[in-house]
Amino acid sequence: MAVVSKLNNLVALAKEKSSERRRTLLREVTDLFFDEPPGRDTEVSRHFDDVLSALAEQTAQEARAELSERFADAPLAPKGLVLKLAQDAIEVAAPILAKSSVLDEKDLLSIAETGEQTHLKAISQRESVSERLSDTIVRRGDDHTVATLVRNEGAQISHQTFEVVSERAETSSVLQEPLIERPDTPNDILADLMLTVENRLRERIVDRFNEVDPAVLEQAMEASRQRLSARLEEDREVEEARKYIRSQQVRRKLDGTLLARLLREREHIRFYVGFSEMTGVDLVAARRAIEQECIDPLALICKAAGFDKALFVTLAVLRGSANAEAFNDAKELGQLYNRITLEDSERAMRFWRMRRDVAA
Repeated sequence: MAVVSKLNNLVALAKEKSSERRRTLLREVTDLFFDEPPGRDTEVSRHFDDVLSALAEQTAQEARAELSERFADAPLAPKGLVLKLAQDAIEVAAPILAKSSVLDEKDLLSIAETGEQTHLKAISQRESVSERLSDTIVRRGDDHTVATLVRNEGAQISHQTFEVVSERAETSSVLQEPLIERPDTPNDILADLMLTVENRLRERIVDRFNEVDPAVLEQAMEASRQRLSARLEEDREVEEARKYIRSQQVRRKLDGTLLARLLREREHIRFYVGFSEMTGVDLVAARRAIEQECIDPLALICKAAGFDKALFVTLAVLRGSANAEAFNDAKELGQLYNRITLEDSERAMRFWRMRRDVAA
């Protein structure tokens, strides 16, 4: 066979110890492969695989990276070589992981289970990513890797995995915008994010919701409310807190002074229930308004509820995340509160209150 004979002649020259000579040989063997690509699983193909894999191991990383670029788009690339390159340093592996059709789901899952974040991110950029592979990437990936996956519209993501990403997005701004911008993010997941994101992102969710059928949106709000509330309902303190707040209502003591005292004394569960009752949002929204770093949700809820500026500022600086220097920000917080219009707050509150109305 002419190709095998020529291949053997080239390999014989590999006895040269020069790394540059080995790199030249690697290019020549690669050129030979592309001149007459062998069929899949043929003797010639296996011979190429053995020779290219052996030469690749003897060459520098820069040469392997060049090899990876050439074989990334080759549907008949030798499987053994492709697997070796895919598990190499990311400078070598990236093109193969991102593009090679030779790697099947089993191969990719194996690499995703053991690979570095850079390898996971490269896999996340493939034209098509299966649900199983997406699940693995979300489970093992950091926020930046997961954000890359979510931005890839060719990645199939199960609803359960969307829920996992949404929960992580509660404390990660890196994940919020990709979820909101993704066309197939479920409405109930977007409803989860309404309670977490800053104003500019919340406006995008509102714009998307305005195009959704009201009945469909109501179902999404209910699904979101049930999922998020379940975390709180497991807490035995919630029912006790509700009894306490009801007793304060009867005595006409449920007011801003009580809220400030509860927050100051770190009676958080009682505060969430009281704040929820006074503002008309559900318990999850009340809790997130205090716990998350972004001040926007708290400001919007307080404005819509008619709280005066002094009460908002007090609650803002007494939040669990506030530090000893928080009161130095009181003037700035007051200015922020003044800039929020009632129309802005009511627009956001329309969806938060829908969650509570659906529950009722």
